[in-house]
Amino acid sequence: MKKVRFSTTVAIAAIALSIVTISCNTNVEPEMDDSKVELRLASGVEVQKAPQLRAAFAGSNTQIPNGQTVHVWVDETGGSQMYANNTLTATGGGGFTGGTSMFFPQSGGNVDIYAVHTNAVLTSYPTAALTHTVSTDQTALPGYAPSDLLYAKKTNVARTTAAVQLTFYHLLSKLQVAIVLGNGLAPADIAGVTIGGTKLSADFTLAKATAPDAIAITASGTDGDITIGADISTNFAGGIQYNDVIIVPQTVAEGTAFITVHLVAGGDLVYKIPAGGITFESSKKYEYQITANLTGLTLTSTITNWTAVNAIPGTAEM
Repeated sequence: MKKVRFSTTVAIAAIALSIVTISCNTNVEPEMDDSKVELRLASGVEVQKAPQLRAAFAGSNTQIPNGQTVHVWVDETGGSQMYANNTLTATGGGGFTGGTSMFFPQSGGNVDIYAVHTNAVLTSYPTAALTHTVSTDQTALPGYAPSDLLYAKKTNVARTTAAVQLTFYHLLSKLQVAIVLGNGLAPADIAGVTIGGTKLSADFTLAKATAPDAIAITASGTDGDITIGADISTNFAGGIQYNDVIIVPQTVAEGTAFITVHLVAGGDLVYKIPAGGITFESSKKYEYQITANLTGLTLTSTITNWTAVNAIPGTAEM
């Protein structure tokens, strides 16, 4: 499956999270001798300047959220491992705390850096299959942020005080669901929104020779519902407000009850997957714009790289 590096257009708010190395003195390039040069890590974002959609968790588009962990491995290029599973915690302001202090090789050799954000259990650099799980409650950032599976690597990095940037790739799929209320409904009538019919676990294997955008994802486990935000948009232009959710890439069969708007008075408005089914791909974002009426839902969908594709019409059943 082809993964696409993040870019930002009018239809996409995709992120490229970066890691930077900084020495104690950022104004002086270290001499290539036996001195110890510290390798410090911080997160940042490179985003093209374009109109941004009102995402549910806008902060996650600019940095790794506070409290999230990133696991880092550093090898001397062509040599042995220097640091294994160094676990750093994001501060939410672009930096990290904790972990073991890291240094470039005193020999002056280059390094290879690997980093992953996952809730899979990690010890040594993983060469066996791992399983990452998305949360069944993504109504708030504490459930959404850990669901995101990110991987980055940078090889043959020379010792320097200049920034060394690692681009993280999203390995899962993202949905953005916007809801506008039509005839007969008010915000108080909406009890909640769920995404159904998808497997919640992602099996994957990391290999140092594999590019981040070539990591294969396999959906596993049983199907489950994911509760998402229920923010209501006033329209699909300036008043749009998306409810974000991360799902595992997979094919969802025709007829599956996929998006459900639950009503306080009882009953559901359901969008079912259209004929032929839908395959959700890694590193792609799917925007769903829903108009909810008591008679049912009407929907259009746009697929982007997390560059707009054809709109997909949809129908709903009560």
